[in-house]
Amino acid sequence: MLRLVAMLSLVLSSVGFVQSAVADGSADCRFCLDLVTLQTRDGQPWSAGKPVTLVLHVAGNAAGALPSSAQAVVMQTDGDRTKCLGVPLKLVQSDASGGLYAGLFFPFRPARYDGKLVIGGEIQDITFDVNQMVAGAAPAGELPAAEPIDTAAPVPLFVAAVDAAPVRVALLTSVALATLVFLYSRQRRLQHPA
Repeated sequence: MLRLVAMLSLVLSSVGFVQSAVADGSADCRFCLDLVTLQTRDGQPWSAGKPVTLVLHVAGNAAGALPSSAQAVVMQTDGDRTKCLGVPLKLVQSDASGGLYAGLFFPFRPARYDGKLVIGGEIQDITFDVNQMVAGAAPAGELPAAEPIDTAAPVPLFVAAVDAAPVRVALLTSVALATLVFLYSRQRRLQHPA
């Protein structure tokens, strides 16, 4: 019983330590991400094949200058892993409260995108949703753009070559054969008990 109490107290104290370390770590970030929005260049709703502008506000502290660039890395689409895609970001505006970064991103589809933000050597989680665009036009000027990815890939040859009817016939035949083998073996066991 004493061992169980000791193990339980050790687990609870380690959980408390980890939570306090995470809270302290987020308070000590030099460039804390505090706002993520998506906008189109023309202020119109997004349509497939068009880029969106990823706009981030980073609260900087007085200890250092804001970097002139940052990188967002898209790693998941609606919670599913995807090919990592880097979205370069440029500092477009800065003041005493921090800086505004922007870059062009070509969404695969209307979805929620998750990944990481790399700014000034720090890595933070980032999430944005193409279904939740902010009204208004994106920051003007030349912005860095992510590489558009062609998601209209052809169907692999081995899948395209398979016709559904022969697959169904083969499946039904194998099920019928398995049933016959099962019934035959059962009948033999009943006729010749051990």
